[in-house]
Amino acid sequence: MIIVLFTLLLAGLQLRAQTGNAKASVNIDSTHLMIGQQVTMSISFTHPPKARIGWGIMGDTISRQIEIIRKSTIDSTSTPEGLIKRSQVLVITSFDTGYIVVPPIKFYWQLPEDTIVQIAETEPILLEVKAMPVDTTQDIRDIKGIQKIGYSWKEILPWIGYALLAAIVIFLVYRYIQYRRGKRKYFLIAPKPKLPAWQVALEALETLRNKQLWQSGHYKQFYSELTDIFRDYLDNQFQINAPEMVSEEIILAMEKAGFDMKLISDCRRMLQTADLVKFARYTPLPDENTFSFDFCRRFVEETMPKPENVSEPHPSSPTKTQQ
Repeated sequence: MIIVLFTLLLAGLQLRAQTGNAKASVNIDSTHLMIGQQVTMSISFTHPPKARIGWGIMGDTISRQIEIIRKSTIDSTSTPEGLIKRSQVLVITSFDTGYIVVPPIKFYWQLPEDTIVQIAETEPILLEVKAMPVDTTQDIRDIKGIQKIGYSWKEILPWIGYALLAAIVIFLVYRYIQYRRGKRKYFLIAPKPKLPAWQVALEALETLRNKQLWQSGHYKQFYSELTDIFRDYLDNQFQINAPEMVSEEIILAMEKAGFDMKLISDCRRMLQTADLVKFARYTPLPDENTFSFDFCRRFVEETMPKPENVSEPHPSSPTKTQQ
């Protein structure tokens, strides 16, 4: 019998010790506030780490007279004693005047091996809610009507962006319709006018001359660029696919097209010299370099269109040698 009583006493002491491990507290910024004023209230609940708990604040009100405007998430920290402390911050207000009691906030907790649900609660707090002071010496005035508030740039800028985007889309659709109907030759940007073949060739020859390649011993590079200019001119001006032909094929194509025999003979000399330099490591004489360059420039100048002869047969077309 003594052993049973001792066991029950020990269990009671342990239960009281466990109950003493839980603690609820509350703190409020101010107990004096104007009607509708918001104040911050902090609540915390400290409990054993393995305990199952029921949080004291679940809804949007504490009592009929006290409303919760905003509440934070529940934070958890460990205490030096090995307990768990959970905290929450509430923003509360009241629209009643007078003395209002913040009732005790109850927290429920239970250990896994215990069947008893324990309760820890905060102390009640008395609030004094004051009404707005009224100057009774002033006349009674009507309530002001609804006031118009101006728009800020943050509100206007998105609409400006939408309007610009809509205008761009409408413009693009309009231009595309005109382009498809043949009323415009281009969709958005007018293509850059293509330079005539003779102008491209003369400008390229002038650039090559300024490089002074053969004068500095770069013979292969000089003849490679010179023959490329000549081949491109034949292709763009006379539709002779010279860039894809070897030298002998170019001569045959020029003969078939009816170029002047003197131009063909000089062309053969220039191409033979270029082939020797590019493929046989031949070192040309200065007179050969001068002749090759001058021939290419003379060929372009003699075969390019002449504006003053537009009424006559096209001057860029080759003329056959008189028999």
